[in-house]
Amino acid sequence: MRSDARKLPNYVQIEMGEWVVVRERGRHARFHNPSGEAVVKVRADGGLITEGERADYVVAHPEVVDVIIELKGSDVSKAITQIRATLPVWRRCEWAGRKHGALVVRGKGIHPKLLAQFERWQREFRKTLHMRLLIKTSNLDYEFEQFLLPEAEMHI
Repeated sequence: MRSDARKLPNYVQIEMGEWVVVRERGRHARFHNPSGEAVVKVRADGGLITEGERADYVVAHPEVVDVIIELKGSDVSKAITQIRATLPVWRRCEWAGRKHGALVVRGKGIHPKLLAQFERWQREFRKTLHMRLLIKTSNLDYEFEQFLLPEAEMHI
């Protein structure tokens, strides 16, 4: 990670507080950073990636995990596409760590008919991308460790 914040692009912020927050369109996610270590918050949509599909943010805790985040109204399928499109770009980024997770915060409750599809996406992310995918329907607080796969599932 770069140490000279003056040279960072305007879409990158170094956060050192107890909470790292991302917000958009009434949705938000708060990541607990109790140690106050430097966490990189990257605006992917319109910052790191300016064309094509892309997620909203990446929040990278270098010692733990990088989380790709899409704050969505209701279209989880589109959110999954945006996260998948962001991942290869992020992996080439100088701030990227070795472990990754993904979060979709959607605005509506989950219809029981959608649960099976959500579970398929979560299995696919775990097995093919080696990352944990969380799909939530409300603005919540998270620990970075929630996005880590058990060591037995890591194939890095």
